[in-house]
Amino acid sequence: MFDQEYFDVILQRDVDAVGGQPVVEIQLMSGHSHRVLAIVSANSHTVTLDAYQARGDLSHERSRFADANRPGGGEPTYRAVIAYESIAAVVLDPAISNVKARPGFAST
Repeated sequence: MFDQEYFDVILQRDVDAVGGQPVVEIQLMSGHSHRVLAIVSANSHTVTLDAYQARGDLSHERSRFADANRPGGGEPTYRAVIAYESIAAVVLDPAISNVKARPGFAST
């Protein structure tokens, strides 16, 4: 089970271990997930995080953990408070996305 120590200490260690700027998603037991920008705070029962809003048409442009200050940033975000017992998994994806064109008829 996830707890305060995981979000205060271990998550940053995991982020560093996969290269420092992975895509981090918190997947919930309900099947919903949050793509994490930053952990705001963790306490004994919940974690508060800033997360990116999902944009289905731009899903190949992967927002990364702690990436809000990059050039061209400013993506829409929201704040969520999540109970630890509702978390199914924390997924760290270190894959680099170098998409130059969007797939489809408008691609160049």
